[in-house]
Amino acid sequence: MEIKIQKEDLKKIILILINKLEISAEDSFVLDEDLYWNILDEELYDPYKDPKNLTMGSLADDWAFLQNVVEGNRGMIDYDLVKIAAILKFLAKKNLNSEL
Repeated sequence: MEIKIQKEDLKKIILILINKLEISAEDSFVLDEDLYWNILDEELYDPYKDPKNLTMGSLADDWAFLQNVVEGNRGMIDYDLVKIAAILKFLAKKNLNSEL
């Protein structure tokens, strides 16, 4: 199955989230957990086999990695999307939409 996502549609979704953040009463969000299971890319999209090579990810490490972009120490790379996705997934689990 192949799904084509239009760049403009993806941009709209991201902008909607940014606008929700802008009007939120929250100035910060707490990462009160750190470690999470990570499935390797080779196994992530193969639902017919159980993943065998689970690794650990760290929200704290992910955030520290992304801070290098925020602080201007490096430009954004594709892998930053993986890091921000882990943080957004955690925040979604915390039901932050009710706060936004």
